[in-house]
Amino acid sequence: MISFTSRLPIGKITGLIMFLGITVSGSIVAQTSSAIPNLHISFDRPEAWALRRFDAATLPSTMLPAAPEEQRSAGAISVGLETDWLPTLSVAQETVGFNGTKFEDLNKAPVLIRPVIGVQLPWNLRAFATAPPPISTFGIKPRLFAFGLERPLLERGRWTLDWQGYGQVGSVKGAFTCPQSVLAFPPGSSENPTDCIALSADIASLHFAGMQFQVSHPLPRLPKLVPHASVAGTFVDVAFQSHAPLTIGLAQTRQWTRGGMFSTVGGASYLFTRRIAFTVDAFYAPLAVSRTQGAPVTNDGLFNLRGLLSCRFGSAPQQH
Repeated sequence: MISFTSRLPIGKITGLIMFLGITVSGSIVAQTSSAIPNLHISFDRPEAWALRRFDAATLPSTMLPAAPEEQRSAGAISVGLETDWLPTLSVAQETVGFNGTKFEDLNKAPVLIRPVIGVQLPWNLRAFATAPPPISTFGIKPRLFAFGLERPLLERGRWTLDWQGYGQVGSVKGAFTCPQSVLAFPPGSSENPTDCIALSADIASLHFAGMQFQVSHPLPRLPKLVPHASVAGTFVDVAFQSHAPLTIGLAQTRQWTRGGMFSTVGGASYLFTRRIAFTVDAFYAPLAVSRTQGAPVTNDGLFNLRGLLSCRFGSAPQQH
């Protein structure tokens, strides 16, 4: 049996998501004080690589397995808790400041934990939103909000092709340029070369908008296990605003860049019941970088593992 879902202007929906993300990002840029240098940097500079890496770490990846019919009625909801592993960077990878010549403290949080809420809409659409708690942990304070729409495009037998459009706005605040580790050393020393005298309050803006397509199929002999794979294309809009107290005064510079990013996911969901599922994903995004000025461009991508425990709530289908 082949089932095609009703036709919707998917391109227009994705365009709206991208428009919202870019418009919000543009308004933030417009509000930046003209007294603060606002510098565009190339997409493969080390500073841009670090920003893109953390943007990639916050991309939505998992689309839940196809819901039973009674859970597709408008108003049905799903709740989940996602945990993403953030791999530790080497000292060489953390040396991204001033075009790859200054160490920055990028190894802050080892994991990203965020709740995910979804609401079933008419026409087989599902809206979702996710955000890490806006509290200070691991020396950073996130203020991120990701959102989107998804729906099955094609259902053929037990094969399903899903579409998802998504976006994110917000920032993460932390002491990246002047961390606690350098303040124990005198300004101007080899351990504190930029003359930090107090913790910095730097802000990394992590915005994006994009779409992904996922294919899934239950295993014939293990129907509760549903492997899936997806590909995604994302427009990223990232910026870094330094706010570093130095011996010469407060150093403030804003660097920004924009461009495209590809990512892919492979994983599986295990259906404990018709409502409860646990999903494990392996995520990868290739990230080009030129480590120092004039150095060749190489790939230093993000690979991480993600887990999502989800539960659906839905009423019985309406009788006609």
